Amino acid sequence: MRKALCVLFAAALALMTLLGTASASGTAPAEIDLSVPAEVAAPPQPDVSAQALSCGSGNMCAWPVGDGSSSRCSWGVADPDWQGGDVRCSWSGTSAVRAVENAGVSTSYTRVCLYPGANYSGSVAYWVARGAEAPNFPNVLIRSHKWVTGNTCW
Repeated sequence: MRKALCVLFAAALALMTLLGTASASGTAPAEIDLSVPAEVAAPPQPDVSAQALSCGSGNMCAWPVGDGSSSRCSWGVADPDWQGGDVRCSWSGTSAVRAVENAGVSTSYTRVCLYPGANYSGSVAYWVARGAEAPNFPNVLIRSHKWVTGNTCW
């Protein structure tokens, strides 16, 4: 019983200290209902996706993770086959693209188009505007890409 009273006293003292701190700051202390369990939100996590996507100027980069934290593949020119071209992207045959950055600088091109098939083929083409990033790129396998002018990839 004595131990329980000591614990209760310590908790009350801590609570009064907190309330005293709130009062000292010029705001009225909030009423606390100790009969209801409190929910504590996790501290907000910084948005690192924009910071993590890092692609050299003039390049197009792709990652198999949305935050760009690992396994970047990077090209300075079009590539008709990510698995057999000059620049081989080792994960592209088995892992989907989750993030893309088009760091192209040439004003001759408006976007980079990404295709699920080799030689710029496939039933759907995806694109990212020059100077833009897509940290939430559709979760699809990509096999080729090229820079284009205009509003179409075909």
